[in-house]
Amino acid sequence: MKRLSQKTETHAKLMGKMMDRCDVDLQRLAADRLGLTLASAVRTCARCRNADSCQGWLAATAGETKRQPPSFCPNAVLFDKMTRLEEETQDERLAMSSAGL
Repeated sequence: MKRLSQKTETHAKLMGKMMDRCDVDLQRLAADRLGLTLASAVRTCARCRNADSCQGWLAATAGETKRQPPSFCPNAVLFDKMTRLEEETQDERLAMSSAGL
Protein backbone atom coordinates (compact mmCIF):
# COMPACT_ATOMS: atom_id res chain seq x y z
CA MET A 1 0.00 0.00 0.00
CA LYS A 2 2.88 2.34 0.73
CA ARG A 3 4.13 2.01 -2.83
CA LEU A 4 0.72 2.99 -4.22
CA SER A 5 0.43 6.04 -2.00
CA GLN A 6 3.98 7.13 -2.91
CA LYS A 7 3.18 6.78 -6.62
CA THR A 8 -0.03 8.75 -6.19
CA GLU A 9 1.78 11.50 -4.31
CA THR A 10 4.59 11.60 -6.88
CA HIS A 11 2.17 11.89 -9.80
CA ALA A 12 0.12 14.56 -8.03
CA LYS A 13 3.22 16.66 -7.47
CA LEU A 14 4.37 16.16 -11.07
CA MET A 15 0.97 17.13 -12.43
CA GLY A 16 0.90 20.28 -10.32
CA LYS A 17 4.37 21.26 -11.49
CA MET A 18 3.50 20.48 -15.11
CA MET A 19 0.39 22.63 -14.88
CA ASP A 20 2.42 25.49 -13.39
CA ARG A 21 5.08 25.17 -16.06
CA CYS A 22 2.49 25.13 -18.84
CA ASP A 23 0.52 27.98 -17.26
CA VAL A 24 -2.65 25.93 -16.82
CA ASP A 25 -5.21 27.62 -14.57
CA LEU A 26 -6.19 25.04 -11.95
CA GLN A 27 -9.41 26.88 -11.11
CA ARG A 28 -10.52 26.88 -14.76
CA LEU A 29 -9.63 23.21 -15.08
CA ALA A 30 -11.54 22.38 -11.89
CA ALA A 31 -14.59 24.34 -13.06
CA ASP A 32 -14.68 22.73 -16.50
CA ARG A 33 -17.49 20.17 -16.72
CA LEU A 34 -18.14 20.48 -12.97
CA GLY A 35 -14.73 19.08 -12.10
CA LEU A 36 -14.89 16.07 -14.41
CA THR A 37 -12.09 17.37 -16.61
CA LEU A 38 -9.75 17.73 -13.64
CA ALA A 39 -10.72 14.30 -12.31
CA SER A 40 -9.99 12.78 -15.71
CA ALA A 41 -6.62 14.54 -15.91
CA VAL A 42 -5.68 13.25 -12.45
CA ARG A 43 -6.58 9.67 -13.42
CA THR A 44 -4.67 10.01 -16.69
CA CYS A 45 -1.59 11.26 -14.85
CA ALA A 46 -1.85 8.52 -12.23
CA ARG A 47 -1.77 5.86 -14.99
CA CYS A 48 1.11 7.54 -16.85
CA ARG A 49 4.35 5.59 -17.17
CA ASN A 50 6.43 8.65 -18.11
CA ALA A 51 7.19 9.93 -14.60
CA ASP A 52 10.95 9.83 -15.24
CA SER A 53 10.56 11.76 -18.51
CA CYS A 54 8.26 14.20 -16.73
CA GLN A 55 10.77 14.80 -13.94
CA GLY A 56 13.55 15.28 -16.49
CA TRP A 57 11.51 17.75 -18.55
CA LEU A 58 10.53 19.71 -15.45
CA ALA A 59 14.17 19.87 -14.34
CA ALA A 60 15.33 20.96 -17.81
CA THR A 61 12.73 23.74 -17.97
CA ALA A 62 13.08 24.93 -14.36
CA GLY A 63 12.32 28.61 -13.95
CA GLU A 64 10.38 28.81 -17.21
CA THR A 65 6.66 29.42 -17.58
CA LYS A 66 4.13 29.32 -20.38
CA ARG A 67 5.77 26.29 -21.93
CA GLN A 68 4.12 24.03 -24.46
CA PRO A 69 3.35 20.70 -22.75
CA PRO A 70 5.75 17.95 -23.83
CA SER A 71 4.41 15.44 -26.35
CA PHE A 72 5.04 12.48 -24.01
CA CYS A 73 2.53 13.89 -21.50
CA PRO A 74 -0.85 12.16 -21.83
CA ASN A 75 -2.51 15.41 -20.67
CA ALA A 76 -0.64 17.59 -23.20
CA VAL A 77 -3.64 18.20 -25.46
CA LEU A 78 -5.86 19.07 -22.50
CA PHE A 79 -3.29 21.39 -20.91
CA ASP A 80 -2.70 23.13 -24.23
CA LYS A 81 -6.45 23.56 -24.73
CA MET A 82 -6.94 25.00 -21.25
CA THR A 83 -4.05 27.45 -21.73
CA ARG A 84 -5.47 28.63 -25.07
CA LEU A 85 -8.93 29.12 -23.50
CA GLU A 86 -7.39 31.24 -20.76
CA GLU A 87 -5.49 33.35 -23.32
CA GLU A 88 -8.69 33.85 -25.36
CA THR A 89 -10.58 34.91 -22.23
CA GLN A 90 -7.87 37.42 -21.35
CA ASP A 91 -7.90 38.79 -24.92
CA GLU A 92 -11.70 39.19 -24.76
CA ARG A 93 -11.47 41.00 -21.41
CA LEU A 94 -8.81 43.33 -22.80
CA ALA A 95 -10.91 44.07 -25.90
CA MET A 96 -13.98 44.77 -23.78
CA SER A 97 -11.98 47.00 -21.47
CA SER A 98 -10.54 48.91 -24.42
CA ALA A 99 -14.04 49.35 -25.85
CA GLY A 100 -15.27 50.72 -22.53
CA LEU A 101 -17.60 47.82 -21.84
